[in-house]
Amino acid sequence: MKITDAHLTLAEVPLSDPFRSTWNPGNPEKKLFVTLVEVDTDDGVKGYGAACDSAQLLSGVWETQVKPLLIGRDVTETEAISTGLSNICLYAYRPWAIDVAVWDALGKYANLPIYKMLGGAQDKILAYASTGELKTPEERIEDAERFISEGFKMMKIRVHQDNVEDDLAEVEQIVKAVGNKIKIAVDANQGWFFVGKKAVNKWDYKTALYVAKRLEEMGIEWLEEPLYGYDYEGLAQLRQSVSINIAGGELNSQVHEYKEFLKHGCFDIYQVDTVLSAGILQSRKIAAMVEAENKIYTPHTWTHGMGLAAALQVAGSVTNCPFIEYCYDPPRWDYTIRDCMLTEPLKVDKDGYIHVPDGPGLGVEINHELIDKYTVRKM
Repeated sequence: MKITDAHLTLAEVPLSDPFRSTWNPGNPEKKLFVTLVEVDTDDGVKGYGAACDSAQLLSGVWETQVKPLLIGRDVTETEAISTGLSNICLYAYRPWAIDVAVWDALGKYANLPIYKMLGGAQDKILAYASTGELKTPEERIEDAERFISEGFKMMKIRVHQDNVEDDLAEVEQIVKAVGNKIKIAVDANQGWFFVGKKAVNKWDYKTALYVAKRLEEMGIEWLEEPLYGYDYEGLAQLRQSVSINIAGGELNSQVHEYKEFLKHGCFDIYQVDTVLSAGILQSRKIAAMVEAENKIYTPHTWTHGMGLAAALQVAGSVTNCPFIEYCYDPPRWDYTIRDCMLTEPLKVDKDGYIHVPDGPGLGVEINHELIDKYTVRKM
């Protein structure tokens, strides 16, 4: 089955209530960006993948780099396509939605979900409610009670205050209120920084160590991104100095960077993002590398429903993914907003599990009517 054409659609879906993310402080997000990739084949099968605003630079190399890589190639040539996309990374930013689209087409051609083609290890995964805004302790406790009532067994909260003592005081208050009913993880968002309207308090090693030890005393499940994402030595030293699990790697790229993490012993939990970091094929390779070190692989999924769908397919193919991120911070970020580009949102069941879509390919359908309505550019 040959690829005959490839299309790129940039859509911007307005948000009725701006989302105030911790990773871009002072700059509320007013739109959900959907960078949708479509590959066409000579059998009439179409494959889809999508990322967010970070992939929009693909438009600059679509005709000169992407189409020559894809057109005329068989969809089974996933290794060659992944290698080509690694080279495209030198020209543009995060082309991995293309890899996902090829795998979606391949799965549809084989009439199998991707996770079954890659190993078929599990068809459901425990989801944790991953929040994205700074809120008061009272609001966060209210959120936690909602998560518990909906079946979640774990949640993740963000800390990003100017003073870490304020962060720690808030976490402690939340733990005291609900820590006996739900497991709690903490994300520091120190792995990378936007240079935006508000300066972010950047942790040094001593600060990260101090916070990690305090969270360890509170029984927190893991501390995520406590230091810059390329500080291999610092992350390794921190992990060796505390017993709390250290997590990260969401925006690092490709197999070689995760090889460095593993060589240094940086993390207990490796959070490769399928549409931002590596695509389907390289994510599966990285998961195997992490398994060989007896560590946890669990994808970062904070893009949108298509990103979550791709991550679920890889997560379902491996044995070392015990839980997965479910981005959920109502009312400004619930699953109807996150998954608006899908005909059906991806929901968690009453026991806190999310089922891997079992239709061919990604197992999800695109809401073309919504995409068409909010398209700003198409190639």
